[in-house]
Amino acid sequence: MTQLFAFTDPQAAEHAVSGGKGANLARAAQHLPVPPGIVVGSEVYREFVAPLHEAIRHVLDAAALDHAARSERIQALLLAQPLPSSLRGELAAKLEALDLADAPVAVRSSGTLEDLPGAAFAGQHDTLLGIRGVDAVLDAIRRCYASLWNAHVLPYRERMGLNHLDAAMAVVVQKMVQVGEREAAGVAFSIDPVRGALDQVLINAAFGLGETVVGGEEPVDEYRLKRSDMSEVEAVIAEKPRALVTDAAGGTRHTPLSAEQAHAPALAEAQRRAVAQLALAAEQHFGFPQDIEWAWQDGTLYLLQSRAVTRIPARWTRDESAERFPNPVTPLTWDLCEAGFHASLNHSFKLMGLPPFGDKWFAMRDYYIYGNQNAVELYSGRTPAKMLKDVESIRAALPQIAAQFAWVQELPVRWMRDLDTYLLGIGALMREPLDGRPLNELWDYVLRINALGASYFLPNIAISLTQRTLYVALQQMLRLALPADQAQQVFDQLLAVTDTKTGQVNAELWSLSRLLRMDAALHARLRSGPSVELLEELPQHPAFHAEFQRFLARHGHRELDFDAYHPTWVEAPQIVLDQLKMLVDRPDEDRAAAELAQKAAQAAMEHSVLSHAPEELRYLVHEVIRLARTYTALDDLEHYQTTRLHLPFRRGLKAIGAQLVDRGVLADPMDVYFVPLAVLDGALHSGELAPITEAAARHKTGYLAACARTPDWIFGEAEPVEVDGSHVLKGLGGSPGIVEGEVFVVRSPEDFPHFPKDAILVARTTNPAWTPLFYQACGVITESGGPLSHGAVTARELGLPAVMSVRHVMRLLVNGQRVRIDGRHGTVEVLSPP
Repeated sequence: MTQLFAFTDPQAAEHAVSGGKGANLARAAQHLPVPPGIVVGSEVYREFVAPLHEAIRHVLDAAALDHAARSERIQALLLAQPLPSSLRGELAAKLEALDLADAPVAVRSSGTLEDLPGAAFAGQHDTLLGIRGVDAVLDAIRRCYASLWNAHVLPYRERMGLNHLDAAMAVVVQKMVQVGEREAAGVAFSIDPVRGALDQVLINAAFGLGETVVGGEEPVDEYRLKRSDMSEVEAVIAEKPRALVTDAAGGTRHTPLSAEQAHAPALAEAQRRAVAQLALAAEQHFGFPQDIEWAWQDGTLYLLQSRAVTRIPARWTRDESAERFPNPVTPLTWDLCEAGFHASLNHSFKLMGLPPFGDKWFAMRDYYIYGNQNAVELYSGRTPAKMLKDVESIRAALPQIAAQFAWVQELPVRWMRDLDTYLLGIGALMREPLDGRPLNELWDYVLRINALGASYFLPNIAISLTQRTLYVALQQMLRLALPADQAQQVFDQLLAVTDTKTGQVNAELWSLSRLLRMDAALHARLRSGPSVELLEELPQHPAFHAEFQRFLARHGHRELDFDAYHPTWVEAPQIVLDQLKMLVDRPDEDRAAAELAQKAAQAAMEHSVLSHAPEELRYLVHEVIRLARTYTALDDLEHYQTTRLHLPFRRGLKAIGAQLVDRGVLADPMDVYFVPLAVLDGALHSGELAPITEAAARHKTGYLAACARTPDWIFGEAEPVEVDGSHVLKGLGGSPGIVEGEVFVVRSPEDFPHFPKDAILVARTTNPAWTPLFYQACGVITESGGPLSHGAVTARELGLPAVMSVRHVMRLLVNGQRVRIDGRHGTVEVLSPP
């Protein structure tokens, strides 16, 4: 049985069945003014083309043929192949049911590989207009199938790394909107992807059928309207000498326009607003900005196509990147992780029901990592907030929430299951002998580490994004019942205590500090000089030394920086001693009793929240609280396990660097990190090593210069650093409370030993290795991050006021300055001059 589905059939909304265009039309038809139609499912194409596979493969393998010749031969095969025998009768019945048997229809290709990351296939396949009658529609379907093999499509698929024979084609057969020469059609974007204006709708319009606009070969009008109130920002009226219209024979023709009409706007002001509102309605329906095709006929506006906008001009800022990447990054580290990061990002978007992003989210600029802020804003706020706007909405949405977000409950279980494979892989790589292996084998070792890391990391961004989504959902539900300030206090208490891996490591550090204090001589020696000088003496203190070594064996992969260029704890154990120095003189605490009291208060608050929730919503509220805690712990554990990659990466790259030093290519083994991946890969495969020397020297110079400067917050735009007249710096509330004190700016772990007790910690960002500083501090200010950052979470656990994301704070404040911070409202009041 062939697959033909009306737009109203639920199966028509499945991408695998209907292709990108067909599935989107079927979804849009649920609530938007879409002309009726059917989808000829992709299985019909597969049945049609199956007998031709060997012949097509033979043409594709013919090295003597170019793309045009291959296209011509394959299309000839398809155009001569009979369609499945049952298709005609079923198609006739479907068209009759929709009153389209003798009406003109549009027959549109809908490829199953459309809308993949970076592979939209926009305009690559054919659309045929004004088709009448079953036999003409069947011929048009065959021609759409042939267009899957258009000459320009073949190199496109190859460039995207897609297998030609994996491609399939669904076909949309839709009532033709017959736009007259005095009516208009075109495209609209619910945001402006040309200028990157997320607050404007962009409309392109022309008289007659919209193919004039879509094809891009004729002049078109361009209108920009504000999303907020539909007021016009700009209108550019083109000279439009002709219009494309349907003709009596069932095809299309161009008709010339009078000089007066050629210079007239294709859309009146009211029509522009209606088209803009339709674009916004499509965005609301799909939950993401949309690129739509539309048409007017007899005063009625129709939606002909809708797809997600997944490309937008980049605006590179440090807003999204400063917390993750506070310091410059070496080229090789970034090159090795960038592809895996973006694969994980789109994997996460797919899980969350969001379209893939077809461009870069993060990019290196002058050795600092910048985020594409337009992309961040494009995807932010796409959580199902409309389901949570009031209690009745939540009640109504319970079945949808259960179906759409079941993966949120499943992901932690799947991630823990797959963790074993990753850890076993890390263990095997660390056991591989590297001595005496040639450069090409060592490079293969590094690439295998990278492949293991990319596979492990695939779901990890989903963990961070889901944690953020759960926090937003919980806050929104609390605000339905409580005033904003009270809701925030309840939220803070519900999530104040979470069992994390960082908490476990910190507890072990505390135990080490107690053990160290019991050795009076070691305690005195630690106080008297730099920690690095103590390392050689530790064997003289066997009880502490043995426990210290066990601690490093468990946690020595902890990183000092994202960049694998920097050593971990096991290679720089003096950093751990510096942390112990900050803990050793703190008085003994009954930490277990304090934590038990916090957990009891948290449990009491949870009981109160659940008892006041409507009975039918209690399970949902309980699950959101539980999952918010689960994902907080999972996000921390994911980071802890990810940093295990540093050890084999440093091992493999150090071995490569050592051989390059022996050959006179590099001066220092670690300089291999300054060589971009493409340069290193090409040189190691070709044996021509000279390019490595030049690249390493150039990039090392650039990297060291970057370390000595503060990066522009917006790339290419130097900002003045000023405190406003009120001497109040604004940031984001990270942990509630108000405290006054002197600041101490910590730029790197080298500053740890000098941090004074009861100072306010000021840093670009923090990571788990910085946690002992929090035990010394009375408050925290960071230049980046937000309520989910390490600094904010740790500050909340310890009851320290914290303000995050205070722009330029590292330059605005100097050691010893007195400030007052308000962690609930996100303000830092400067009380004394620098």
